[in-house]
Amino acid sequence: MRLFRRPGFACWLLAWLLLAVQPSAQAATLKLYTEENPPLNLSSEGQVTGFSTEIVRQLAERTGDRVQIELGPWTRGYAKAQSEPNAGVFTTARIPEREQTFQWVGPLTHTLSRFYTLKSAGLRIGSLEDARARRLVLPRQWYSYEYLVTQGFDNIYTVTTAEKMMQMFSRGRADMLAASEIALPGLLAMVGMTPDQVESQYVFLQHESYLAFSPRTDRQIVDRWQAALNQLKADGGFASTFERWFPGQAIPPELIETRR
Repeated sequence: MRLFRRPGFACWLLAWLLLAVQPSAQAATLKLYTEENPPLNLSSEGQVTGFSTEIVRQLAERTGDRVQIELGPWTRGYAKAQSEPNAGVFTTARIPEREQTFQWVGPLTHTLSRFYTLKSAGLRIGSLEDARARRLVLPRQWYSYEYLVTQGFDNIYTVTTAEKMMQMFSRGRADMLAASEIALPGLLAMVGMTPDQVESQYVFLQHESYLAFSPRTDRQIVDRWQAALNQLKADGGFASTFERWFPGQAIPPELIETRR
């Protein structure tokens, strides 16, 4: 009891306790954009869910920030997340062409991206040169679109949504699909297809995906979200969520590493 008689100690302790029990006193309201890209982000029974969406909600709970998640066309969300304050977009591939465009929290996924063709087509794509000679459809501002344009691709027909891309691919209006291994089953399911109907072809990119915050987002917000993600990985919460969404798959070691 004598400790509390020290001058100013009781006031200091009370202030510390108030901060400790009120983590949301400086909470921000964040607008986060995403798209239909199962199993990472998707709508189900009127709710936005998916692996990345669950991770984002867990981080919001840990930081005390309030989040509004809006699901819609990637091009719209991607544009808004570049210009609005306290805004972000996920799940966003972190590639060199985007490095200075956003502030990054992650990684959330680690995957290979490759070309896929219809098994019935009998095509072989063994290099970027082979792929440049084939028809490809992609949503504008997808990481694969941005990357392949820098590789000299001028054969890309652009659409606004992943669903439109899949409709064109399934109907033979495009020779190839460019997608990550983790997203492929969900993309095919959009048009009633299964992985055994496509042929895996050339790997054109290995990448990690993140939650990307706009440059106008307070850096302190970005830092506390990264710290919350590091903690989620350290205490096993991240791995537990991964196992529920990807049963039987080994979690890539790169995803467990903490980042600054």
